Amino acid sequence: MAFVTIETLNAWAQFSKAFYLSCVINAKTESRITISVAPSGMSTNDAIRKAIVRFNRYATPNSAGEWSRRDEPPWHDPNVLLEVCRITNCSQYGQMQAAFSMGQRVFVDLPVFRNFYGHRNRLSAEAAQRIGSLYLLSTALRTSEMLLKSKPAASVSVLLEWIAELKVTSEFICG
Repeated sequence: MAFVTIETLNAWAQFSKAFYLSCVINAKTESRITISVAPSGMSTNDAIRKAIVRFNRYATPNSAGEWSRRDEPPWHDPNVLLEVCRITNCSQYGQMQAAFSMGQRVFVDLPVFRNFYGHRNRLSAEAAQRIGSLYLLSTALRTSEMLLKSKPAASVSVLLEWIAELKVTSEFICG
């Protein structure tokens, strides 16, 4: 359960970063619409620099001009993708705003469970337990059991619901 939870958040973060960089290289959506940013001709290194300095203005590249992965913004946060696409005038920005306005809980709740599995301390366990109650799950359940249970009247587990929300969001963005 820990592996799937951590990798689900990692997959979303990598999608978010890859989508932004795809805009920079003028990729096409499934419907063959070219997505782009302004100014056109920006390199991927310039795009990463723009994202890093937007969220960490004191970051600097190494002597070879390369940025550290640790300086990059938290790509799992949808606000990061929205902001870097806003400041680069991404052609899909309106579509992205709509995609993130569907009320998905995954972007708030999945990182809490990822942190529980990554750090396993009392505070991260308590935070995960509080989220379980939002899904009307028993607070007596263990953290992993919460992700395997479904909310009342739901047909899939909480974790599968989150994966489905990520899939719908990414399809909407790429539409």
